[in-house]
Amino acid sequence: MEFQTLENLTINELTKLFNRAFEEYFVPINLTPEILSEKMMSEDVLPDHSMGMFTGGRPVGFMLHAIRKVNNQTVAYNAATGVLKAFRGQKATLKMYEQLIPLLRDKKVAEIELEVISENIPAIKSYTAAGFKKVATLECFKGKPISALINHDVEIREIVRPDFSTLDTFRTWEPSWQNASATLQKLDSVTVYGAYLQGELAGFLAGNLPKARILQFAVAPKFRRQKIGSTLFRYFYDKTGNEINTNNIDDPGRETQVFLEKIGMKHFLSQYKMKLNLNALYHEISGNKNG
Repeated sequence: MEFQTLENLTINELTKLFNRAFEEYFVPINLTPEILSEKMMSEDVLPDHSMGMFTGGRPVGFMLHAIRKVNNQTVAYNAATGVLKAFRGQKATLKMYEQLIPLLRDKKVAEIELEVISENIPAIKSYTAAGFKKVATLECFKGKPISALINHDVEIREIVRPDFSTLDTFRTWEPSWQNASATLQKLDSVTVYGAYLQGELAGFLAGNLPKARILQFAVAPKFRRQKIGSTLFRYFYDKTGNEINTNNIDDPGRETQVFLEKIGMKHFLSQYKMKLNLNALYHEISGNKNG
């Protein structure tokens, strides 16, 4: 096996590899080059800091990684890892990270984070072997919001130029990397709706209408328990005309999960958020060398 970064793969080659690696996956995946390009752009994926596994010059595995400043430290995000079926069971994840971590170290990356479906036991074992630890359980919901839970005094209208620095203050928990404000601000496919009560912005919802997916939502603390969130969800459902979904809910107090179930949304999938502390790893490596 050979290993090299991915900047020399075309988007068509990478898309083909991505789709083949995710055949028979837990959730159906079939990306187009345009969708993968948008994902990489919006999530800040760096091909020259992402790793590929090759045999005879042919790509058979990959790891896409993004890098951002989060809470004053440099964080890498594993946006996707895939290995062709014939090459699994050969510790590909561990081997690719052995090649990639020195590159991330050069970027002063303090930690790597990722999400993995809770039923994907082989992937969880691979990440654990690489040093990752579970830090949270993320929950995914879908369904049809109950029409009765609507506040008719709420006016909902699109926010054409959303100020995420203001909207971020409405939340009490952080969305995952794919749903973070830094991601959403780069996506033309995202529409943001504001809920106004007596002319004041009381809550918001950011979503992808074609996918019927809600990416972010929050109600300002002083406006909670006034059916503003349920009104936003029902409005979005009426806009899409389809069952809606929202992913990676990470509210440690579980108020959000309780709210979603109360308005008629059903839990359908869980993911684990896992992290690898590279600062501790660097210290351990340095200690071994000095010893």
